[in-house]
Amino acid sequence: MARVDFRYLDRKQVRSLLPPIKVLLSLIEQGLSAHGRRDVVLPPKAHIQLDDRYNGHFNILVGWAGPNDTAGVKVIGDYVDNYKHGLPSEVAMLTLYNPRTGVPRALMDATDLTTERTGAVTGIGAKYLAPKGAKIIGHVGARGTAFANIAILAKLFEIAEVRITSKRPETREALAQRVREECGIKAVAVATAEEACRGADIVVEATRLEKPEILIRDEWLTPHCLLICYGWKMAVDPDTVKTASKVVVDDWEQCCKGGQLHPMIESGELTRAKLYAEIGEVTCGSKAGRADTDGRIVFWHRGFAISDVMLGAHILDSAASKNIGTVLNLFDLPDE
Repeated sequence: MARVDFRYLDRKQVRSLLPPIKVLLSLIEQGLSAHGRRDVVLPPKAHIQLDDRYNGHFNILVGWAGPNDTAGVKVIGDYVDNYKHGLPSEVAMLTLYNPRTGVPRALMDATDLTTERTGAVTGIGAKYLAPKGAKIIGHVGARGTAFANIAILAKLFEIAEVRITSKRPETREALAQRVREECGIKAVAVATAEEACRGADIVVEATRLEKPEILIRDEWLTPHCLLICYGWKMAVDPDTVKTASKVVVDDWEQCCKGGQLHPMIESGELTRAKLYAEIGEVTCGSKAGRADTDGRIVFWHRGFAISDVMLGAHILDSAASKNIGTVLNLFDLPDE
C-alpha cells in the first residue's frame, strides 16, 4: 500500500538545519529576484486581528516560489507581551506543499526561519541600496529579528559601530552584548533613537508599536543614509519618505494592505507612481540600485511567503538528506 507522508521538524531541528549566512543570502535573493521576474504567486498576506483581550494578532502568508516549485503557508502569531511568559514575541509554523498534487511535504517550526529570512532581506536591501563604505548602523528596536539584521549587515559591511535603542533598557543592553560577543564588533546601547540615528549610514527600524509614533526624525538622518523599516506601525518621519531619492518596497500590493508606511498610502502621499522599485526588480537587474547621485533611500519590507518557502524548502531537503525530523503518515492509498 502506498503512503502519503510528510516530514515534521521541531524548532531545535530547524535551528540545526539553518544554512550559513552566505547560503541564506543566496536563497533569499533568488526568491526576491523571482518576484522581480514575476516567477512567483503571491497573494497578499491575511491577518487575524483579535480584540483588546489579547495584545497580539496573527499573520497568514501564502505563496508559490518558481525557483523550487514549492507552495507554502505560514501562520505566525505576533504577541507583544509574550516575553512575560518566557516566549518569543513571534511564534510561527510553516507548511510546504507539492503544487502539482496539493499533498503536504512538511510541517515545521518557522520561528527562527522567520528571524533569519527577515535579517537576510534587510541585508540584501543594504547590499544594493546602502551608501558605499557604510560603517555605522543605527538600530531602533530590539525585537527578535534585530540580531539577525545586525549579524548579516556585519557580514556584508566593515561595521565600525552599531548603536542600539529600544523602549526597554534590558533588551537593548542584552542585544548590544550579544552583538559584541557573537559578531565581534563594537555595539553600544543608547537611550534614544536620536542617539542611534545621528551619523549612521544605515538606520534600521524594527519596532513593535501598538499605535503610530514618530520615533525617527528626518533631521537626525545623514544626507546619504539608507533607512530600512518594517515595524507594524508607522515610526518614521513622513518627510523622510517624501524627500527620499528612492523609495523601495518588497511587494507593493502587500504594502497597500497595512504596515509601516501604510498611512502614507491611505493619504495619497505614497503611490505606486512615486515608488522607485520593488526590491526584486533591483536584485534581478531590471532596475538599478543606489546611484552615486542618490541621497537618502527608504527601503520598506513587510516580509512575504516567497522568502519562507525558499528557506523552508532548503531546510526540508537538508532534513531529508540527513534523516532529521519525524515522518508522519497523512493517509494510505488503497492498492489498485
